[in-house]
Amino acid sequence: MSSVGTNSHDTPRLLVVDDDRYLLLALRQTLELAGYAVDTCNRAQEALAAAGEQAYVAVLSDIRMPQMDGMELLQRLQAIDQDLPVILITGHGDVALAVRAVKQGAYDFLQKPVDEDVLLSALARAVERRSLVRENRALQARLSASRSGRSVFYGLVGAHPLMQELYSLIETMAREQDAVLISGDTGTGKELVARALHTLAASPRSGGPFVAVNMAAIPAEMIESELFGHERGAFTGADTRKTGKFEFSGKGTLFLDEICSMPLHLQGKLLRVLEERAFFRLGGNSLIPLQARIITATNRNLEEEAAAGHFRQDLLYRLNVLPLRIPPLAERREDIPLLVQHFLDEYNVLHNGPPVMLPPPLLDQLMQQPWPGNVRELRNVIRRHCILGAQSIAVTETAQQEDGPALPDAEPLGWKEHMEREEKRYLEEVLGHCGGQVSAASTVLGLSRKSVYEKINRYRIDLERLRQNNEMTPSQS
Repeated sequence: MSSVGTNSHDTPRLLVVDDDRYLLLALRQTLELAGYAVDTCNRAQEALAAAGEQAYVAVLSDIRMPQMDGMELLQRLQAIDQDLPVILITGHGDVALAVRAVKQGAYDFLQKPVDEDVLLSALARAVERRSLVRENRALQARLSASRSGRSVFYGLVGAHPLMQELYSLIETMAREQDAVLISGDTGTGKELVARALHTLAASPRSGGPFVAVNMAAIPAEMIESELFGHERGAFTGADTRKTGKFEFSGKGTLFLDEICSMPLHLQGKLLRVLEERAFFRLGGNSLIPLQARIITATNRNLEEEAAAGHFRQDLLYRLNVLPLRIPPLAERREDIPLLVQHFLDEYNVLHNGPPVMLPPPLLDQLMQQPWPGNVRELRNVIRRHCILGAQSIAVTETAQQEDGPALPDAEPLGWKEHMEREEKRYLEEVLGHCGGQVSAASTVLGLSRKSVYEKINRYRIDLERLRQNNEMTPSQS
């Protein structure tokens, strides 16, 4: 015999299962007086059928029943709804069995004769738990839905599943204090990831300084002073006390980029600082506590570097507590249109002229390229297109004809060679516009003066000629 009614949106509905008809009637009366809607079954098979059709906030079941007992019913109900609270009713000799059932997932157990107050209290807790679980699952579903649609995340751009996974890992790791090792090819955005970890930190650290140090850009003899600081007179030329990056970071974040470039003899000192969470300034005797979180990044495989003897294995273990890998652009080509539009919007916002667009054929061409320089390389190509137009990307037949007839055995211009040629042309144009002044050109290009000089030497650009042309221009006009 069973009694299953329709579900009410306002009244919590219970399922009560027992082969004792008189106990079923008594329980039903008690529970309905307490404000519950109640369905009853005197066989476990009937209860399973009811649970498959109806949504219950809890199930109350006897543990000793013919054909299928409460233990098996529990397991099969969990297969239907793993969050459904099941309360088992036991006799005096079934307490050990009930305890085992709780370990297997039962919400609670009650002994016969069932005390009314104990019963209602247990059901109230079960109903509240059911409600909280449902709310939590709904919230997680909404969060997952919103995350799956995220295309911009703290400066990072991408909707590919690999990027969605990266965003979630950043959110998880940001709450912790452990060291993070970011690995990724050049141009993938390692500093953006480090800044996101700092900004998202659920602690006062997010309000502290974010200090970024590129280990490859500091001369080896200056690294120790840059990181540890020094006292006055610590060495020749140390006229004043200097605060190092460890100290300056305070309770914020210290980001050591290209950690693979750190000299071996300093890796041991860094290891000691990380182990003791304290350091001395050069020439100093006062122990200074390290309060900042350490985040490092590398574009090389540090395990291979350690195996080759170029990086300390023990330091790698200390830095690689929370590993974070950024996928190269070649692994998420589907994000290229999104990135292109982002960089076009970035340029258009800064200029008042008509918005720059990218023709679909050029976008198709960009989708096919290997992008060894990753997102940074793509951004430079789009910016070049915004300034110089489509000819800065596409090698058209017209452009080839303008350069002169091709030799019979000449091979087509490769992407790398073409990009180098266009980079040289772009660099000469900017330098010419700036009158051959490297400082002004570096500001326009968004590069350091050192990088601009390196490119000038690489492409053998005649700065003097550009300066002379600039001086001649007023007199000719």
